[in-house]
Formats: sequence, C-alpha cells, structure tokens
Amino acid sequence: MISNNALRSLVIIGALIAFGSGIGVYTAKQKNASIPPQVQGLMWPNPKILLPFSTIDQDGQEFSLQNLKGKWSFLFFGYTNCPDICPITLSVFNQVHKNLDIENIIDTQMIFVSVDPERDSSDQLKQYVSYFNEDFIGLGGSNEQIRSLTGQMGIPFFLQEATAEGNYLVDHSSSIFLISPQGYMIAVISAPHQVEDILARFLKIKRFIEKQV
Repeated sequence: MISNNALRSLVIIGALIAFGSGIGVYTAKQKNASIPPQVQGLMWPNPKILLPFSTIDQDGQEFSLQNLKGKWSFLFFGYTNCPDICPITLSVFNQVHKNLDIENIIDTQMIFVSVDPERDSSDQLKQYVSYFNEDFIGLGGSNEQIRSLTGQMGIPFFLQEATAEGNYLVDHSSSIFLISPQGYMIAVISAPHQVEDILARFLKIKRFIEKQV
C-alpha cells in the first residue's frame, strides 16, 4: 500500500509534469508567432490569462486581480514556517528588487503568497516579508481565497502530517511566476534561482512583451 507521503509526492510530480508539458506546448507554438527572446519558461504566444481572485494582503486589505494590473509581478508561493526554499527565494527577491531600483525599473512588485493560511495571518505575513524588504507584498486569507489563485495557476501544495506538537511542513512549488501588467502568467522561472539569471530573463521578456501590446 502506498503511504500518504508517497502518494503526495506522486501527485506533486504528476502536477509538475503536466505543468511542464504545458510549457512545452507554448514553446512549440512560438514558431508561428512573433519571434520571442530565447528565454526558458516563457509562455508565448499563449500565456495563461488570470481570472478574478480575492486574497488578503499583509495589511488586512483585499488584494485581487486588479492589484496585478499595470505592474510586472513576481509571485512565489510558500509559507512563513518554511525552513529553506522560502527564505532563500525571498533573499533573492530582495537582490532582484534592489537591482531593478538601480536600473530605475519601478513598475514591478514582489509578492509572497502563503499556502498555509491557517498559520499565516496578516500580521505574521507582514512581519515575515518586511524582514526581507518593506516593499514586499504578502498574501493570505482563507483556504478558499488562496485556492482562488493557486487553483487557476496550477500551483500544487500539500500539508504534511502534523507532529504531536502540532507542527507540520508544507510541500509546495519552488518556482517563481512572472505576471505581466495585463494580468497574464507570462513565464515560470524554476529553481535554483540566481539573481543575474532572473534579471536577464525578466528584462528580455519585458522588452519583448512591451513591443507586442
């Protein structure tokens, strides 16, 4: 009999394979569209169009699809009790953000979306994201609100079995998702994340997409 952890792992692998297959389809279609820059993970010419969703930010205010419009948004899905990939990625976010400021590219926002809303309150998210950068946005809310975004983006996450003390880990995606100012999921940047690589990919994508709209 397959254990719960093994089953969870199989589901995650299956979801990621399916997601990766979608990227392959997008890449194959590029040959018949405007020639895009050679950027791994770029979804063109058929980016995912985000539908309306509702979450709660670190200040307790509603954050919806409208808050993504007009800016380039870097999204990462994790949780504040994450022991490794989340703090590492947000540290990378901070360096990317600083470099974009130096380049005077101000139409961007860095967003951390919690997939552990039971523990990640608005106050907890505010304390967490501000530790890395006070300009970062943290999103939480109810389970239903989180899934209104993760569900349509195909973001897999699973809560592991809790210990006797009530502690638990959460299996989640390690990728960064880039959303265009039009509200399209335009690219996926897989781990491991390097500041220079993210900046180079983003600037190529930004220049290309701005010529298309």
